[in-house]
Amino acid sequence: IFIQHIISSSIMSSSSEELTSRLVVALGSASTIKIGAVEEGLSTISQQPIIVKGIDVASGVPPQPKGRDETQRGAYNRAEGALTAFPEAILAIGIENGMYENVNGVLVDAACIVFLYRRHDDDEEKRIVTIVAWSDELVIPVDGTMAPGPNGEWSYLKDPHIVVTNGARNRKAFLADTIRAVIERREIMIEEAP
Repeated sequence: IFIQHIISSSIMSSSSEELTSRLVVALGSASTIKIGAVEEGLSTISQQPIIVKGIDVASGVPPQPKGRDETQRGAYNRAEGALTAFPEAILAIGIENGMYENVNGVLVDAACIVFLYRRHDDDEEKRIVTIVAWSDELVIPVDGTMAPGPNGEWSYLKDPHIVVTNGARNRKAFLADTIRAVIERREIMIEEAP
């Protein structure tokens, strides 16, 4: 699968001095929850340490994205900003949580996770490959039990997931599970970067 291939290629083409710097993943956020989720989600793919470098980049969308398009745009902008800020990274990731009505008309929160990596074609030309994945949806309580955040967020909490699920699953788990799923399966949306 793509991340394992990138890491294997990096390991095989690196001297031991270069190894650590070649296994850096750039994350378009300095959030400790997101950094921890990426570390956990990628923990099983390499015996070499993977360093997640959190970079504070702008999402280019409001603090509380509304709709899947706006959420995905924020995730893509974060991944692109991370790759621009740290071009030597083997992979860049952008994570953006947003709210939208799902197919059943229920208001939900979900994270869009965008993975960007450089692929070398046979002619050695680099191109950016984009993979987009969505976390499980979390039904947003509309009964007034959650106080909204100051910027239009549906909750003032950094991790409302742990409250809504009654302690069963925190936000980090939602994100790490999605990252692990991208690694373990192939039925994900793959598209060329614009």
